[in-house]
Amino acid sequence: MDTRAPWSGELHLLKNLPRLIAIGALLAAFLLRVYRLDYQELRGDEAFGYFFVQRTYAGMIEATVALAEPHPVGSYFVLKPWLSLAGDDEFALRFPSVWFGVLAIALTLRLALRLGFRRATTFLATLLLTFSPYAVWHSQDGRMYSMSMALTVAAVWLGVETLQRQRGRWGLAYVAVAWLALHTHYYIAFALVALTLFVATRALFVPNARSSLARWLMWQMIVAALYLPWLLSVVGIIGDYGGNGDSPDFWSMAQRSLSVFAMGESIPAEQRTAWAVAAGLLLAIAVLRLGAGSSTDRRSLWLLICYFALPVLIIWWSARERPIFNERYLAFSAPAFALLVAAAFDGRRFSGLREPLLRSAALLLLAALLAGMTLSLYRHYADPAYSKTRGWRELAAALERFSAGLPAEQVRIAQNFPDPTLWYYYRGAVEHIVLPPAPHDETGARAAVDALAEADVRRILLPLQPATNWDDRDLAVAALAESPYDRVYEERVGVWQLLIYAGQPALRVETGITALFENGFLLHGISGLEGQRLVPGGLLTFALVGMRPPGDVGALKLSVQLLNSDGTLTAQQDLPLTEWRRGNGRTMARSYGLRLPTELSPGVYRLIAVLYDPTFDGLPRIRTMDGAEAVELSTLRVIE
Repeated sequence: MDTRAPWSGELHLLKNLPRLIAIGALLAAFLLRVYRLDYQELRGDEAFGYFFVQRTYAGMIEATVALAEPHPVGSYFVLKPWLSLAGDDEFALRFPSVWFGVLAIALTLRLALRLGFRRATTFLATLLLTFSPYAVWHSQDGRMYSMSMALTVAAVWLGVETLQRQRGRWGLAYVAVAWLALHTHYYIAFALVALTLFVATRALFVPNARSSLARWLMWQMIVAALYLPWLLSVVGIIGDYGGNGDSPDFWSMAQRSLSVFAMGESIPAEQRTAWAVAAGLLLAIAVLRLGAGSSTDRRSLWLLICYFALPVLIIWWSARERPIFNERYLAFSAPAFALLVAAAFDGRRFSGLREPLLRSAALLLLAALLAGMTLSLYRHYADPAYSKTRGWRELAAALERFSAGLPAEQVRIAQNFPDPTLWYYYRGAVEHIVLPPAPHDETGARAAVDALAEADVRRILLPLQPATNWDDRDLAVAALAESPYDRVYEERVGVWQLLIYAGQPALRVETGITALFENGFLLHGISGLEGQRLVPGGLLTFALVGMRPPGDVGALKLSVQLLNSDGTLTAQQDLPLTEWRRGNGRTMARSYGLRLPTELSPGVYRLIAVLYDPTFDGLPRIRTMDGAEAVELSTLRVIE
């Protein structure tokens, strides 16, 4: 016989409902952050982090100082052992950020309860942070920002616990987490300053809180003492950092900060002001409610204002002299923003018409915010226009295809900006170089190309990307234009213009040809085919050597064609003789690059040359002195 009281199961469920809601929110947060985690390609900073952790732990510390790396090593120390276990694909590289992103939400929930917010407000803050496009973006980014968010909210929560409980173990826990947070991002120091400002001002205006100020300062001094050895080793880096952002005015900073906290970066630029206004109005309602509420409400309000606004203002102020303001650096204040927005539904209830007006306005703004966040998340997941980077996988595949056919030592991949993302995606055997080798180094670019010629490199692949801070005058293209290399092919791949150069720097005739045309042009050699094979979708590159005709070459073109065993045209390139490089006397040479089809049938292929005049109807061919309309250059074979 069942002796349980009626409805006991339902009562037990209701009692545990808050816990179930919290678990559901964390599960939703995890799913949102793990969904399509490896869909977007890595951006440069993520790839840099991957290569940085290939060093030993001591090597990472040494490299931070030697390379003036503007971020501390905490996140790298976490990433290194993880990658050794999980592998190095995009999913594995970003998964620690997922974990810390979910942890930040759990800690935000704990902080809200400790501040005395109602459960409904607490769950709303959790919901806002769970679906925040800004938080999701950083939780799907293989950098330290998600970790900094979790460690900062942990430090704030432990700081509050230390102040409330006045027990040593809470203070020690705060010291440990604050020290770890400072080793994750230097700007977290501003959040600790904000926390200290909260304690100091409370002690100034609340007599009962004065006794905690001295103890709090003691804990802060312990944090500072533990952090001082590292700070002394990198103080020059922090002071000299040139920045990876800009220097906005106050209103631009406020608009950008509020809009990114509300909607992330997956929104059209023209909408940012409207979303910033909506977020600002919700914050104003929260300030109004909590400011007019109980002493506990006012205490929570002041803490959250310090936690949210002071770090943002300090970062903005420090960016006035150097371009270091970047929305990514604000990530650790995202939990405070979510708590303040949720507080628009907490605090004091006003009498008369003010209450329904405030509540209606807050509900409308919240509904608009949630709808915008949903759309922004959709763009983040599905709209290529808002992706981090596009085309790296496609570019790596193109480089693999266009570098094939020649021995790897005879090919180089040149980058006009040292973006490590390409090194992550291209894992082939061809060596990389940076051209120019240093920012705006014209002399270095020419020397690097000369070194390639001396090493008998025969093909250079140059994917061009905008690089105003490295190659603002197209030095890579200029250095190659003045070299023994000819541009033989170019193709748009993703967002890059891929330029391919070929040449025979040690110009020697590997196959002699004696083909004298009726106009006096002599084709007497081909070079570069030795050891080369036909690769579907790739290139066939070689150089032709000839002697200029006695008169003007005019508009004459030499067409090189690849024919299959049936005589069907497979690939072709036509170049005017005016583009051939002149050597000693009448000697002239030109490299060709034939783009091969993606499918090549097995068999024997013939490479022929045809000289013709494009200015006449029918493109009449100029025959050789033997009466032939074409000169056979070589034969190649594709094996099944």
